[in-house]
Amino acid sequence: MSIAVIKKRDGRIVPYDVKKISDAIEKSFRADAEQEDRRDLCDNLAWEVTTRLQQEDNPAPTVERVQELVEQVLKDRGYLQTAKRYVLYRQARTEARSLGESGRGTLRLESWEPTLTGQAVAICAAIAGNGGAGRLECFYESLAPAAENRLIHSYEACLRLALALTTGNKVAAQTLKSIRLALKAAELSLLGPDRARYLERQADLICGTLGCDRHPVERAQAEALETALAQTREAVGQTLLCLQDRGCTRDIIAPPEETTPAVELILAVDEG
Repeated sequence: MSIAVIKKRDGRIVPYDVKKISDAIEKSFRADAEQEDRRDLCDNLAWEVTTRLQQEDNPAPTVERVQELVEQVLKDRGYLQTAKRYVLYRQARTEARSLGESGRGTLRLESWEPTLTGQAVAICAAIAGNGGAGRLECFYESLAPAAENRLIHSYEACLRLALALTTGNKVAAQTLKSIRLALKAAELSLLGPDRARYLERQADLICGTLGCDRHPVERAQAEALETALAQTREAVGQTLLCLQDRGCTRDIIAPPEETTPAVELILAVDEG
């Protein structure tokens, strides 16, 4: 049985991510200055944890069970000191997390999941775990970060291609990311009421980097944004259709009282 989701301590259902397990194991290894980089080893250990979870025939294991298996796998493979460090690492994470807990028992969803598909799996699992009763809190707010992330990355991928066609210059993905982070620091957002200002400042920085005229850059931006919006709407539509097929209908979803541009994008697709 494949593992798609896990259950958090407070009842949240989130996508299962083997990379998070590998990252946690690697942090335990890196606590020892004498240890070399063990990325491949950590990945293999994380997949062994996944294999053991699959053998337990539990479609939604708890985070505590995942951690128990990580500790056991490390011990079984002879990494006793690493296992001890892993336990200490998890304890520190638990204590830090407890400082931010709200104390509310309502089912909530993680919003870190970067893909719409992964978030859809988490939402469907949450509904199933909640018996389909009541309203699923923070549905739109949970899906919005994934939709916004999809739009941003689609836009930058399309922009790189459009700039190459209109200016003849290739722009590295890291360059556009650095520009995005600089604009974020200036509190400008592509998906927001300040989009025009965002595009204007982005064009300034691209022109300064490439040393090219502004007109082809602005044309590339317009083409990239149009394509990215279309791709994002299609992705959101497929996600909403997936949820509908699994029983997540509008009548069990509480629409937010206040919306963000990303939430409005989802609402527009949903209502369409």
